[in-house]
Amino acid sequence: MGKAPSGEIPAISSTLRWEEVSLPDSISEADLDQLIFSVMTSRLQKTAMIIARAMKRCEELDLAINEEILGARIGALAESDRIEGAGDLRKWRHSEVRLKD
Repeated sequence: MGKAPSGEIPAISSTLRWEEVSLPDSISEADLDQLIFSVMTSRLQKTAMIIARAMKRCEELDLAINEEILGARIGALAESDRIEGAGDLRKWRHSEVRLKD
């Protein structure tokens, strides 16, 4: 019991909290939020997929942002009720997020 159907044990992907993040001068919190929102839909999707899509956008835009920063921001957006989350958002492969209606 406690194992995912695939046999994978849900593990915390990152413990970084948004309060611990220092963004580079080239990107604002609002810019990062917009980037995250741009890869989300109103349908629940795995947090890992949203982070991967957001990372691809960061790479395309040459932004010095990593997966942990994105994960921390997604957690903060859910905590502040700006997006909906299902599950422990620190466990990226075992949680889901979506835009609020």
